[in-house]
Amino acid sequence: MKILGIDTSSRYCNLSIIEDEDIMIEYIINGLIKKHSSILLPAIEEMLTNINMGIQDINGIAITIGPGSFTGLRVGLGVAKGLSYAASIPVAGVITLDVLVCNVAKIPAIICPVLDARKGEVYFALYRGGDQLSKMIDYQCESIEKLLSRIENVQENIIFLGEGTLKYQSRIKDTMGSRAIFIHPTLSILKASNVALIGLEKIKKGKVENIYSISPFYMRKSEAEIIWEKKNKSV
Repeated sequence: MKILGIDTSSRYCNLSIIEDEDIMIEYIINGLIKKHSSILLPAIEEMLTNINMGIQDINGIAITIGPGSFTGLRVGLGVAKGLSYAASIPVAGVITLDVLVCNVAKIPAIICPVLDARKGEVYFALYRGGDQLSKMIDYQCESIEKLLSRIENVQENIIFLGEGTLKYQSRIKDTMGSRAIFIHPTLSILKASNVALIGLEKIKKGKVENIYSISPFYMRKSEAEIIWEKKNKSV
């Protein structure tokens, strides 16, 4: 089964095509120069061309639905919906934190992927890695201080990764000391091949999305929604 994995939840535009568990091609494109909206479709077309495939050869699309960049998530989801509708391809939605933890999931330790949610907050969850990955704390959006208060009494070492970790590394060190283990920055980038692998398992189990109702997993209101609510409360 060939799966197209798409992630636009951060400044990187991540794309991959896998066949079962074999990576056929993978792109990591830094979106600081061009916006995801201008990168995504041409990059998918180029990937398919490079491996002599067409969109009709894809059996499923796996797309990150959040949490992450509000704009980026909308762009990626819009493209996934369009491709699904045009070529009748099933879509699986994947949570970004579940993708990020895959980079170190086999390490038998507590793992904390952290994404920058801005405004002094982070998206995170807590997992135990090893042969069987399990979740210890469900997806949260809180201040870095609240995250640290949740885990400061954990006596085991905790592996931290993600762009939120890079931003708040000094604060984490101050609280956790030597119990905080920091992964190399290259492992803090979501990989679209992991998006595709998670999506593959979901599609095999029939856990596919309705493309007309699937929406981003924001975890909090957008700035536009907050402004709209404030304006309407004052009316």
